[in-house]
Amino acid sequence: MTIESFDWPDVTVPDSGPITRADCGSNGVGPGACGLYAAIGDVHLQASLEAAKTMQERGTFGAGVLLRGIYPKRANYYAFHVMYRNRDVAKELEPLLEEGKLGLRHFGEMEPLVVPEAYRKYDIPEMRRYFMSAPTTDEMMRKQHTTDEKVYVRRVVESFNNKYMGDARIFSSGKNMGVFITAMELADTIEIFDLLQYEDRPLTAIMIHMRWPTSIVGTGVWWGAHPISILNSAIVHNGDLSSAPSNRLGLMGAHVARCVGTDSEAILLEVDDLVGSRSFDYQQTEWVMCQKFPKELNSLSDVEQDAYETFVSDPILARYKMSGPSSFIAMVDNKIIAGRDRDGLRQLWMGRSDDGSTIIWGSEEKVIYQAAWIAGKNFKSVNCEPGRLVAYELNDNGVIEGVFGETL
Repeated sequence: MTIESFDWPDVTVPDSGPITRADCGSNGVGPGACGLYAAIGDVHLQASLEAAKTMQERGTFGAGVLLRGIYPKRANYYAFHVMYRNRDVAKELEPLLEEGKLGLRHFGEMEPLVVPEAYRKYDIPEMRRYFMSAPTTDEMMRKQHTTDEKVYVRRVVESFNNKYMGDARIFSSGKNMGVFITAMELADTIEIFDLLQYEDRPLTAIMIHMRWPTSIVGTGVWWGAHPISILNSAIVHNGDLSSAPSNRLGLMGAHVARCVGTDSEAILLEVDDLVGSRSFDYQQTEWVMCQKFPKELNSLSDVEQDAYETFVSDPILARYKMSGPSSFIAMVDNKIIAGRDRDGLRQLWMGRSDDGSTIIWGSEEKVIYQAAWIAGKNFKSVNCEPGRLVAYELNDNGVIEGVFGETL
């Protein structure tokens, strides 16, 4: 999330030094702007990481990476990436996961998520990985009153994160997907998790974000760093929603639980609700989130205008509008949705390779061509249209199938 045009002063608090690499945000939000990068289809990990690093000056501290297709041999299990405030907290809470006390079954053994040397070099929470599966239908009904596996697991994750906020967090919980976040720079994040070890995996999507949020909650930047994810839904966002109070009320009215509390999470939850839970198509989702100026309604047919008015007059959906400088890339299962605010206050560049097998988004156009050069591909790029969504669908092998709103 970003305020690019504001000249930030040096930020300190009484009795505290300046922001350092090891700081987790207690001294406030430093200068900088979000660096966004995302690639889908035939993706190249090293090219993506190197291209994204060219935007580090935008992001100051706080960096995260999402990799889809990372656990092909355990693709049927939920991969929980868990951070604990320290090892004492891990010792206390880990039995909840390993002994089934959360209502999920643990497969295999607990695995360290970061390289051991990282704890000696960096001030980071304890990070561990667990592969989990849902219980029987009868157990799900008895414990969470649902037979929907995704609903059940999501409730478990939300309950854990809300109950132990400040001490522990499940920050990645999808199938065959992993999120890796730190309060440091992207290069540090790559080193801490040794991300290049996954280069030989059949990756189908990569999302990268640099800079911690501008509207963090009291739990600190570790709880708000991007990508923000819940199961197989995730987002990277650049901006600062002026509609944040409206978005919050809309989610409350729709009974959609929040865990992080930032406006970036609100966009993710709205996209997930519209595309996932409500099964809206991409045009309907665009109408709700990118409400039109009055003159733009003339471009719609009478039938479309009636449908549009029905959505934007709904007391809950009307609050899902995205106002203020923003750009984002979101993933909901196999659907990838990207967009800019309707005033075009945030840029979002998009490129597609000549062979059509790869799509890249970035805060800056240069990252598309930097990644293309390393990967040995040719790309054509364009700045996404303000107030419009572009969407694609991926199959399990990373083949791009559905297309909506592409202007290349």
